[in-house]
Amino acid sequence: MKKALALFVVLSAFALVAFAQNCQFPYTQVDMGNLDMCNYPTLTNNPGHGLSGVAWLGPTVTGEAAPRSTSLRECCAGRNNPQTDLDPGNDGVAFFGAPWTPCSMVSVLVQVTGGPNYSRYVQCGGHLYLSAWKDGNLDGDFDDVLCDGQAPEWIIQDALVTPGVHMFTFRDPGDFDHGIYNGMLRFRLCSQPVGQYGYGLVDSRCPGLAHGTFGLDFLGEVEDYIICDLQLGVNLINFDALAGNGTVNLNWATAAETQNDHFEIMRNGVAIAQIPGTNGSSHHSYSYTDNSATNGVDYVYTLVAVDVNGTRDELRTVTASPTAGNSVVNEYSLNQNYPNPFNPTTTISFDLASSGFVTLKVYNMVGQEVASLVKGNLSQGSHNVSFDATNLPSGLYIYRMEAGSFSATKKMLLMK
Repeated sequence: MKKALALFVVLSAFALVAFAQNCQFPYTQVDMGNLDMCNYPTLTNNPGHGLSGVAWLGPTVTGEAAPRSTSLRECCAGRNNPQTDLDPGNDGVAFFGAPWTPCSMVSVLVQVTGGPNYSRYVQCGGHLYLSAWKDGNLDGDFDDVLCDGQAPEWIIQDALVTPGVHMFTFRDPGDFDHGIYNGMLRFRLCSQPVGQYGYGLVDSRCPGLAHGTFGLDFLGEVEDYIICDLQLGVNLINFDALAGNGTVNLNWATAAETQNDHFEIMRNGVAIAQIPGTNGSSHHSYSYTDNSATNGVDYVYTLVAVDVNGTRDELRTVTASPTAGNSVVNEYSLNQNYPNPFNPTTTISFDLASSGFVTLKVYNMVGQEVASLVKGNLSQGSHNVSFDATNLPSGLYIYRMEAGSFSATKKMLLMK
């Protein structure tokens, strides 16, 4: 009995040694990221990844013994390429809805590929953790939390993933003080959680740096991106078209504007008006009435922002069809929004007994104006306007319409 037990112990020890050896994933080639030491946007001598055949980002994997020396000027010289990939090949990251509006909800799609050693890695108890960072205020690191504490620059936080395609949605860490600017991003696939500061190691040749962090792993690559004109210089809240009798009233509002020279109104692809912009971080409302519209004709209106350098950004498109039927209304009314509760959009309808100047505004429960939906002259008739509360928190809101001596107020509930 004792001999049998001793033999079992010896065999178990050999099995453990064999298992431990089998769970080693040696590598000879290392990927060192894409940016030189101390070069923006990394703080460090970039994190290194050994190419062990376990897993990586995108369908292909490439290693670099030293960072690729690629500058922002080289990447964005032409401004025609919206996305600059600093690695050769396909890194498997797609950015949706770019250019992004700072502090809005955005999405990225990331492809994770399992290599020939992935099955053995899983048998050894291994996991894949994905993290990503974006420098939203151009200060050379990924340490900040922007948008009033709602948008950390650590945009994907040690997400547990498997081979396949994954979608991530988050609030874009951005800053309106920079106007239209470029996106700096880093993605890492690691064998363990790396934390907020896992984007790189501090190097003594980079003065003023404070964080020492996890930097070496044996999975995949370090993927960096410089995306030209990722951020919009105009934070648009709404753009609505209200059709009347032979007229279309266009209303829009911005939460902030930076280096915005003017807006351009396009009707069916042709410019029909220019409206000066107003730079600053406060709320601004605008209105323009197209008095040359024909009843029964469908019109497509596009709002374009043109910055001081002449760069054009199409912000939003709406449609409208004026009709003489809007003139039969003979009394004022403000209707309950529909749907209610809503998330994140709803429609507010109202009737005008006569043409005139109309305002429709939304307030929070402490009386602060959060949106100006209508501010301008409208024709007699029935009107509808949409309200997008994507950037507002859940809660009860009040909307108020004023037209001549008529005024009315109603409540609506945003539930996210």
